Amino acid sequence: MTNYDVDFVVLGAGVAGLSASLFAALKGYRVLVCEKTSQVGGTTASSAGIAWVPSSAIAKEAGISDSPDKVRIYLREELGKYYRENMIDAYLESAAFVFNLLQSQTEVKFTMTNWPDYHSDVPGASSLGRTLIAQRFDGRRLKDKFHLVRAPYKSLMLFGGMSLDKDRVEDFLNPFRSFGALTRVTKSLVRFAYDRIKYGRGTDIGGGNALVASLLYSLLERGGEVWVDTQPIELVKRGRGVGSVLLAKSGETVAVNASKGIILATGGFPANAAMRQRLAGDYPHDITFGLSANVGDGLNLAQSVGGTLDRDVVSPAFWQPSSKLLEENGSSTGVMYGYLDRGRPGVIAIDSKGQRFVNESNSYHDIGMAMFRSGLAQGNRFYFICDRKFVWHHGLGMIRPYKLSLRRYIKSGYIVSANSLETLAEKIDVSVAGLIDTVAKNNSYAASGVDSDFGRGETEYNKLFAHPRAKGSNKNLAPICHPPYIALRMYPGSLGTAVGISVNENAQVLSDDGTPIPGLFACGNDMTSIVRGTYPGGGITIGPAIVFAYRAIENAIARIEQARVSL
Repeated sequence: MTNYDVDFVVLGAGVAGLSASLFAALKGYRVLVCEKTSQVGGTTASSAGIAWVPSSAIAKEAGISDSPDKVRIYLREELGKYYRENMIDAYLESAAFVFNLLQSQTEVKFTMTNWPDYHSDVPGASSLGRTLIAQRFDGRRLKDKFHLVRAPYKSLMLFGGMSLDKDRVEDFLNPFRSFGALTRVTKSLVRFAYDRIKYGRGTDIGGGNALVASLLYSLLERGGEVWVDTQPIELVKRGRGVGSVLLAKSGETVAVNASKGIILATGGFPANAAMRQRLAGDYPHDITFGLSANVGDGLNLAQSVGGTLDRDVVSPAFWQPSSKLLEENGSSTGVMYGYLDRGRPGVIAIDSKGQRFVNESNSYHDIGMAMFRSGLAQGNRFYFICDRKFVWHHGLGMIRPYKLSLRRYIKSGYIVSANSLETLAEKIDVSVAGLIDTVAKNNSYAASGVDSDFGRGETEYNKLFAHPRAKGSNKNLAPICHPPYIALRMYPGSLGTAVGISVNENAQVLSDDGTPIPGLFACGNDMTSIVRGTYPGGGITIGPAIVFAYRAIENAIARIEQARVSL
C-alpha cells in the first residue's frame, strides 16, 4: 500500500469539492482533490452556473440595495419551522465576502443576471441582485487539461457540442433581432467549427461548464493536485477524529494522510435508487439529473465513522418536471424541462382529471412539488398540453423550435397528437370534459389577462418567461387553439438531494451527540441543504456549496492556529 501526505484531501470534484480545494490552495496549503470518475464537474457541469448570493459587491456596484435582515425575512417565510438560524447566519455572514474573494483573486468570475427570487411576491424577496451567473470561460486556457471538464448533457448543447447559457440562447433563438446578435451568432458558429475539430466540442463555454473550468484552471494554477478515476474506500480514524482516507487508484490502494482535514463533497445520493427509497420514499421518482456517479459515497463514509444524517427537511430533493424519451431497448432517458419552453404562454399542466394543478410559470421545483401534492404517489398522471403553434415557437421537452415535422416524436410515443381536444383526452386517458373545460378557461384567461385559478403572470419571476409577442395584457398567457393539439407526459425528476450529512455552521460533520468529528467536513449536496429542500431562488445549491466549502477550510485552518497558540 502506498502512502501519500497532504494538508487537505477533498473527495469529489463538483463545485463544492473544487471550491474547497481552491480555497485551501489560496492559503498555500497542499491539497489533493479526488474524483472517482474520469472527469471533474459533477452535476454542476450541466447546470446553469448560477449562485444565490445576497448583498454581493456585484449587486452593490449596480446600485442594488439589499440587507441580511431583508434576506432573513424572506427565508423565514420560505422555511417556516425549518429555518435554522445558525446555518442561515453563517451563510449570510460569509457569502458576499467569499464571492468577492473569488472575483478578485481567481479566474472564477461572476456577473449579475436578471433572475428574480422564485417567490418574488413574498416579504423580503428581491426582484434583482441576488442571483449571479458564472461568466463565460475560454476552455483553451486549460490546454491539455480541457478534457478533464465534463461536457454538459447533450440536450443542453447545440450541434452536439456548443455550450449555451441564458444570453446565448436568446441570440440563437432570434439571431436577426439586431446586428450585434447576428454578429455574436456568426462568430460562435465559426469558432465552434474549429473547436469541434481540435477539442471535440466547443471551448467557448458558459453556465456551470464555465464555472467548473474556471475553478479547475484556478486550482491548477496554484499547484492543486487532481486525481481522477480514484474511488474512496474507507476513512481511517485518528483518535476521536479522522486523519486519512484509503483510496483505490490504478489498481492499488493508496493511503492519503490529511494533516489538516478531509472534506466530503461527493454530490449526495440522487443516482442511488435504494437510498432514494430509504431517504426519499414519500417522493417516488426514477429520473434524476444528478450525476450517475453520485450514489451517496460521502454520506456512507461519514456514517462509517460516527457521522449522522439530518433528515428534518421540507423536501428530500430539488425537483425538475421531466419527460421520458423511450429507447429502442425499452429503457428511458429523462428529458429536462428546458429554458425554451419552460412556463411560456400557451402551455398548461393538467392532471388525470384534465384540470390544471399549478401555475405553469412558477419555478421548476414548485411544479415538481405540486405534482407530489396532487397525488403522484397515488397514481395521478400529469401532462403538458399545448398546440402546434406553441411547439413551433418554443419547442417542447426534447423537441427544438421550428421543427417542420413532429412525426418521429409521435411515432416513438414521446408526444401524443390529435386534431381535437376530445380525441387527445381519449388518447391519453384523461377526462374529456375536464380537458375541454380547462382549455376553454385558459383561453378566456388569455383574453382577459387574468388567471383566476393560479395567478399566472403576476410575479416578477413569472414575467421572466413571458413572451413579448403574446397578445393581450398578460404576456404569460396565450390561447391553445391551433390544432393539432399535443400532450407530453410529465414525471418528477430530481436535480439533486437536500437530505445529507448533519453539519454545523462550519461544515464540520456532527456525531450522534451533536459534537464535531475532528478533521471531517462535508459540503455541497453531501451536507443537508441550508434551505431544507425549499427553493427560494436560482443558485440555492451552488451558492451554499461554495460558501460552506470556504467555511470548512477556514475552520480547519483556525483549529490549527489555535493549537499552535496553545503550545
